[in-house]
Amino acid sequence: METKNSRNKPTIQLRYYELPEHEPALALLGEEWLRSYGTEAEDLHFHNLMEVGLCQWGEGTIYIDEQKYEYQGGVITLIPANCLHTTISRDHGLNQWEYLFINPQRILRKAFPDDPLFVEMMVRRLASGAKYLTEAEDESLARLIRLALDEYRTPQNYHTEVAHSLLTSLLLLAARLYESDGNNPVQLINAGLHQIMPAMEYIDRAYMNPISIQEMAAQCSLSEAHLRRKFKEYLNMSPNEYLTAVRIRQGCDLLNTTSCSMLEVALRVGYQSVSSFDRNFQKIVGMTPYQYKKNSKDYKGKVLEYKISARKGWKTKEDL
Repeated sequence: METKNSRNKPTIQLRYYELPEHEPALALLGEEWLRSYGTEAEDLHFHNLMEVGLCQWGEGTIYIDEQKYEYQGGVITLIPANCLHTTISRDHGLNQWEYLFINPQRILRKAFPDDPLFVEMMVRRLASGAKYLTEAEDESLARLIRLALDEYRTPQNYHTEVAHSLLTSLLLLAARLYESDGNNPVQLINAGLHQIMPAMEYIDRAYMNPISIQEMAAQCSLSEAHLRRKFKEYLNMSPNEYLTAVRIRQGCDLLNTTSCSMLEVALRVGYQSVSSFDRNFQKIVGMTPYQYKKNSKDYKGKVLEYKISARKGWKTKEDL
């Protein structure tokens, strides 16, 4: 979808989500998701978590990298982290999608704590491509998705345990899709972004350690200058700005879900001092980590704008 004129290149956005405390998934559902989706085909974005989508009703077009699909009610999408996509309602009409955002590795590690090789194999399989299918094509998977959505719609006793079991089964059934069909999975990213994905994945794995621009470039077999240029071209940020974004996102998660001291949080996300963590946190979040921790309930839904091309995922209509 890129054009030859760099000034007309599509803006690629990182829309990230935080998992709620003690929850295996973030569910986006209900009347809030009855809306007109998208603006134009070039409004491509990717997430930090795997997206499981179900179109409850409506019609439109979904773009997954360079593939185009016409959708209607009953369509399911399984979109791994870092997969470019966008959804556009037909004639700006109302549609209703509902979503589950999940971290497959976290769920499968909990389900299979004594079999890390199996977990790694499943995670790699689920990350190898996106899937687009109808409920009729896999009724068992569709049933699990609807059960998981309903569990989040009206949580009852043992909610966390039930949700975790449903999502574990959902991921295992989804992994079968890569074995059972003869089609190649949808490609995750276009050729340009593909060049810098090794650096992005390296940062996602090693953000807690000191990382140099030389190390990032080596992951992609690019020169430092070429790496900087590609990051700016496709993400509208530098490699170091992406590293900071990942570190601060992880810092927010730790502040929301642990009782770690500020120094512990700083060290766990790659900063050697509280002052460095504080300075970068304020640059991205707009407040100090202490203010964020003190008012975490008030600020948990705050839009964190890394850059125009990297912003927090939608949660309400006001985020559009």
